[in-house]
Amino acid sequence: MKLIIAEKPSLARNIAAAIGDNIRKRDGYLEVGDYYVSWAFGHLFSLCDVEHYSGVPSGEKRRWTMEGLPCIPSHFDFELRRTGSDGKPDAGIERQFRTLCRLAAAPDVTALVNAGDADREGEIIVRLCIQHAAAAEAAVAAKAVYRLWLPDQTPQTVRAQLDAMEP
Repeated sequence: MKLIIAEKPSLARNIAAAIGDNIRKRDGYLEVGDYYVSWAFGHLFSLCDVEHYSGVPSGEKRRWTMEGLPCIPSHFDFELRRTGSDGKPDAGIERQFRTLCRLAAAPDVTALVNAGDADREGEIIVRLCIQHAAAAEAAVAAKAVYRLWLPDQTPQTVRAQLDAMEP
C-alpha cells in the first residue's frame, strides 16, 4: 500500500475517484486499490507563537519591552494549528493528524506520497505533515516519499502522474 496525503479532502476524493470505483470510506481517509488516500485540512500546522521561543509557559502572558524586540529565532518551529481562544489545537486537526501518523506508520504502507497542490504552499503543507509524523512515529522516517505532481485533477492526469511519480 501507498499512503497519498492530499492537501485537502476535495483533492483526496478526486485522486481516489481517478484510481478506481471501489472506494471504501474510512475515518479520516479513503481506501482504493493499493492506496490509502488521506488529507490535511489546508494548514494542519502553523508557526509557533513567539512565547514558544522566549521560554514563557503556554497560557502565560509576556510583558514586552523594546529590549526583547525583534524576536528572530535561529530556527522556526511548527505546532498543530490552534483555532480557539483556549490555546489548544483544534480537536478535528488533532484527530486528522493522528490518522495520518497511524496510516504512515502502518506496516503495510511502503511509501508516502505528497499530493499537495502544485505550488510551494501545497508542498510545504504536506511536507510538514510527513516530517511531524516521522518525528512522532519512528517507522515513518524509513519510508520512501514520492511527489504526485498534479497540474490539473482530471482522472487521466491523476492516473498518468501516479505512474510518473518521483522521489
